[in-house]
Amino acid sequence: MICELEQDDKSFPGTTLFTNPKNGHCIKQTAVYLPPNHGKTSLKLDVILWIHGFYVDDHKSLFRSDPTRLREQVLASGKDVVLIAPHLGHEYTKNKKFVGDYDVSDLATARWGERYLNQVLAAISHFQNPDVKHAPPAEVGRLIIACHSGGGVGMRNIVGTLGKYWSNLTACWGFDCLYGANAHPDDATFWYRWLGKPDAPALEIIYGPSTLPQSVKLDLIGRGIVTPEGNRAVSPGPRRDKLRVTVGHYDVYMAFGQVIRVNDLDPVFVDEFMTSALPSGVSSEKKAMESGDFLRQMIRNARDFPFPEDIHYMIARGGFLSRLGTL
Repeated sequence: MICELEQDDKSFPGTTLFTNPKNGHCIKQTAVYLPPNHGKTSLKLDVILWIHGFYVDDHKSLFRSDPTRLREQVLASGKDVVLIAPHLGHEYTKNKKFVGDYDVSDLATARWGERYLNQVLAAISHFQNPDVKHAPPAEVGRLIIACHSGGGVGMRNIVGTLGKYWSNLTACWGFDCLYGANAHPDDATFWYRWLGKPDAPALEIIYGPSTLPQSVKLDLIGRGIVTPEGNRAVSPGPRRDKLRVTVGHYDVYMAFGQVIRVNDLDPVFVDEFMTSALPSGVSSEKKAMESGDFLRQMIRNARDFPFPEDIHYMIARGGFLSRLGTL
């Protein structure tokens, strides 16, 4: 038996597909969106694999009610990309504690990403060609993995399990997702090392206040300014030219006396408030270079950025739309 997709939400432009929860043959219950400009029978797909975070009730609510509004961003971009989103569980807060069944540990198991994509691509092909008994599975052109919030762990896990689809991976997009300060290695160090692979794709990170420490660390070690230990680099360290880390902010608002738009902050401007001072209480620049205080001070400086309210989901919406515009 195969995993099957059923059309739903026919009033929304394009084609929205959901796996049937009663079909026990699907690795994960999944939501799929094909925009209106996608060919009805095309079997060559540019795929965005979306790894969601907490607070998603089920695979259908990810498209219907989640504040990321993923289908709307794909539709607004005008890009012919197919959105594939597995449901990874529902985590929520109760009595100020996280409870629920959100779990991305299986995404790290051998070839999980390859097996999952094989299954969903076959289901898409079967839906598009229902009269063909043995329709060939859909093929991947470009593959992008995108994640939001707690989905950062899932993106970290799945990049090592893509198997034959590794060669299709052109980028990873992380939206306010680097929470792993206590992981081993921490998120910043993991992605820095990962980008050191000769065939690593591009990595783009957009961050808000809750993921600022690891994001700033990744930015600074990726540019050779600090070492992975948090010390100021005596000489420029190995750069990661495929890395782009940016501050998340809303479409248009005022900050520091200037009008700000999504992701248009001048990197030099960001550096001015991030690297504006040596750590307090440090008597010499040499001591600052040799202690982890340098990175900690840069993180404290970056916290002065005036993040608007609800920035967490603004990053997911605006960041995703802006990245789609680059395809």
